[in-house]
Amino acid sequence: MKNLKSRLKKPQPSKKVQLNIKIPSNQTPVPLEMDMGDTVLHLKEKIHEIEPVPVKRLVLQSNGAELQDHRSLHDCELKYNSEINVIVKPSPTGSGSIGGSAGFKKLRVIVLTRCGTKRIPIEVSPSDNVEVLRKELHILQHQMQFQLPQEGYFFIHKQDVMDDDRSFRWHRVKQGDIIEIFNGRVTSGS
Repeated sequence: MKNLKSRLKKPQPSKKVQLNIKIPSNQTPVPLEMDMGDTVLHLKEKIHEIEPVPVKRLVLQSNGAELQDHRSLHDCELKYNSEINVIVKPSPTGSGSIGGSAGFKKLRVIVLTRCGTKRIPIEVSPSDNVEVLRKELHILQHQMQFQLPQEGYFFIHKQDVMDDDRSFRWHRVKQGDIIEIFNGRVTSGS
């Protein structure tokens, strides 16, 4: 018992670690030095200083696993130069889907901007219509500093044009799928 008390009283020496933060708006990872005793929430706050996205919309992943806010970096078994993927959840815009989508697992899709210059990870619900993606991109373009084509654009998923009035499920969009932005407008060919 005495040994346990002495271990509890001694503060753990702070151990610094450099993490490579993969932010959607940057092609190259951003190095960030943190203390191993810091929480994931504190890491999100540091990322918020770099990327002006609300902390509650940030999801952090390492080796494919989501990092929980209350856990320390040490508990998450992060090491020097660990890669942290930052995913931005869509803002709660109240898309008006009747019955809600609480029972559905969110899809994380990657949106490629023109010429593939940026890869933007976004979470959507399978039951959401594609127009939700358009609204989310309009919000994110200022925060993440990318341009949407002013003359109009449409989405392509697996070489098929996506209809804004159809759901992601209807388009057979799966977890991790890539959706590309193309310049122009889609017209019905009659």
